[in-house]
Amino acid sequence: MKGKDLLSRVIVGSLFGALFIITALSHPIFLLIFLIIWLGIATKEFLNLLAKIGLKFPAFLLIGVNTLFLLLVYFAVPSFYSLFLLIAIFFWAIIRSPASEYLAFGLFSLFYLAFLPSHLLLLKHLVTVKQLSNFLLLFPIFFTWVNDTLAYGIGKRIGKRKLAERISPKKTWEGFWGGLIFSIPFSYFYLNPFLPNASPSLFVLLSILLSILAQIGDLVESIFKREAGVKDSSSLLLAHGGFLDRIDSLLFTIPGFYYFLKLYLGI
Repeated sequence: MKGKDLLSRVIVGSLFGALFIITALSHPIFLLIFLIIWLGIATKEFLNLLAKIGLKFPAFLLIGVNTLFLLLVYFAVPSFYSLFLLIAIFFWAIIRSPASEYLAFGLFSLFYLAFLPSHLLLLKHLVTVKQLSNFLLLFPIFFTWVNDTLAYGIGKRIGKRKLAERISPKKTWEGFWGGLIFSIPFSYFYLNPFLPNASPSLFVLLSILLSILAQIGDLVESIFKREAGVKDSSSLLLAHGGFLDRIDSLLFTIPGFYYFLKLYLGI
């Protein structure tokens, strides 16, 4: 059963990876459409989790606001960021009373399902403007897939020490370290052809950073699922959970790689 479980994760990860590759290597508009659709479904799943803990938000409104945010980023309107957040704060404060709890979760959902994933569009723009290989755009998803698969497999086989038992009982330190150690050579061999001037130590630091961010992304969603009393965000992907489950780690590793690349390029 364990072998089948691991195999199924590999298959789902491969299918998601193939879909991402197609959109990432195509015109940026297709990447935008892919994000809007995927995040629209993921946002609905997230709102369902919040509803289970007693917080109900109008789905069409939040999905619309998140979509607007992605459109602003796509059309390179960074000056709208601060204005957008101010409007969001004002809006949520008006429609809910008392507003504090709804305001907090409303703003978090904007950060979680609009600001964080928008970095994929920013990464696409950075790669295009700097005339870098589109394969750099694919690195975060491949890294996350490799790290997650190895951490899961190693943790299943030899994991004993719990990483965060109250949040995610199946996560172990052995799985975390196993995923990290094996992701270092992956980072080096994948990125070295595109970043030839980077030192090996830089790839080690990047692997550590992204491994930590991947775990944080997984644990953040696990907190909400645990509060809601569910195992997965939905069953849309059958036994493999929901759309949010497939991107929980990517929501953090993609921004991490984006800022790493900006620092490396000195911009």
